Amino acid sequence: MKIAIDKNSISALDDKNEFIYLYDNEDIKDLIKTNLHCVYYKNSDYVDLNLTKYNIDCYKKASIEDKDYKKIPPKKDYKIAIIVPNYNYEHTIEKCLNSVLNQTYKNYEIVFVDDVSTDRSVEIAKSMLKPPHKVIELKQKRLNGGARNEAYLHLSDDVDYVTYLDSDDWFLDENVLDKINNKLQSYPDVVFMGLSQYKDGVLSTVYIPKYNNKYDAIKGWSGCGKVIKKSLATRQECLYNEGTLKEDKNQHCRICIYMNDFKLLPEPLYVWNRDNTKSVTTIRDKTVWGTSTIRHWADTLQLYLSEKGKDDKIDIYLQERVRMVENEVRTGGDKQW
Repeated sequence: MKIAIDKNSISALDDKNEFIYLYDNEDIKDLIKTNLHCVYYKNSDYVDLNLTKYNIDCYKKASIEDKDYKKIPPKKDYKIAIIVPNYNYEHTIEKCLNSVLNQTYKNYEIVFVDDVSTDRSVEIAKSMLKPPHKVIELKQKRLNGGARNEAYLHLSDDVDYVTYLDSDDWFLDENVLDKINNKLQSYPDVVFMGLSQYKDGVLSTVYIPKYNNKYDAIKGWSGCGKVIKKSLATRQECLYNEGTLKEDKNQHCRICIYMNDFKLLPEPLYVWNRDNTKSVTTIRDKTVWGTSTIRHWADTLQLYLSEKGKDDKIDIYLQERVRMVENEVRTGGDKQW
C-alpha cells in the first residue's frame, strides 16, 4: 500500500506539498532518493497514522485495495469548550485565562463558572472574557463538580468537545489547542494528555498517559487533562458528583467505562499549579475534606453497584476502589484519591 499525506494540512494529494510516504516492503534506499519523509509500518488491513514527529494524526483508515488517495478528507477544526470553574482565585485567574486566550488555535469558547467567590475573580474574568466566551455566576455553592455540570448548560450548540482548566492552572504553551485538534481528527471519544506541575517555581513532568485500552485508562490520572466529546461528557451517567471536593475520580471512571475509543497526547500540556497555597488540596480543611471523603465513599459504592455485572474487569477494579476509599474514611480521610 502507498499513501501520501500532506504533513501540514492532511489534505488531498497535491504536487506542491511535502508528503509523508508510508511503505511496508520497498527498499528504504530507493525511497530516500524521492526526498519524501518515509515512515515504515507493518503490513496490515488498515493503517491509523499517529505521526507525532510531524504533529499530525491522520484519521484515514485506508484499505490495502484503496487506490483513491483523494478520499483523504481535509483537516477539520473542531470547536472546543474550555470549562473553568473558580472560587476565590483572583491571584491566578489572569494567568489561567491568558493561557487560553493566547492560543494559536481559535475555534474555542471559554465557559467560566464562579462558585460564589468573595474576591475580585468575577470582575477580572468579565474584563477579560467577551462573547463568545461566557462568565456564569452560581447563586449557591456547588463546588467544582457542580460548576462543571452548570457549564454544560451554557455550551454553544456547535461545541464538539469539552476540556477543563482549573482557575489556578494553565496550558503549557500557545500551541496546546492546536495539538489537541490534531488528535481529534479521527473523532475519538476522549483524548488523554500529559500533566506538568509547577512547584517551588520549577516546571516538571509528573504524568504521561500510556494506555493500551480502557482498563489501563480507568486506573490512570483522574484529574484535568482530558478532552471529551460533548455528547459523552454531558450524558447523565457521566456528570460530576456535586457537593464534594473529590469529584474527579468517579467522573473519570464513568468516562472510561462509556467511551468507545480514545487517543493519547503524550505531552505534559496541562500545568498543575502546586504553588497555589490557597488550593483546597493544599489547605485540606479537615471538616470539608473529611465530609468529602465520606461522600466519595458513597459515590464510589453507588458507581460500583450501578456497573456491577456489566464487565468483570471493571467490577474487580471498582470493588477494590470501594475498599480503598472505605479505608481512607476509617483512617481519617486526609488522603487525596
